[in-house]
Amino acid sequence: TIADYQRDGAVCIRGAFKDWVDVIADGIERNIQNHSATASDIAGGKGSFFDDYCNWERIPEFVRIVRESPAAELAAAVMQSRSAQFFHDHVLVKEPGTQKPTPLHQDIPYY
Repeated sequence: TIADYQRDGAVCIRGAFKDWVDVIADGIERNIQNHSATASDIAGGKGSFFDDYCNWERIPEFVRIVRESPAAELAAAVMQSRSAQFFHDHVLVKEPGTQKPTPLHQDIPYY
């Protein structure tokens, strides 16, 4: 797995968050129902696209994921580092069948 990450820059660790799926889903639902000022909810036609970020300190489920899940430990392990820096969370939800295109965005961090 470490070799895969070193070679490819990404790795799939199946089952790593199996115990966290419900917590993540509950947090996303709470975020949608109680979004921040930075959120956008694009609707029109069939379906919608929800986008919000930097909510991990105010959404209890996200706090748990950041502080208790294996994310930091796994990231540090595959990077062969003693630590991992968490910058922010970003929730993107596009309902199945949404006719609106996904808004323009960049998947590569720019900071």
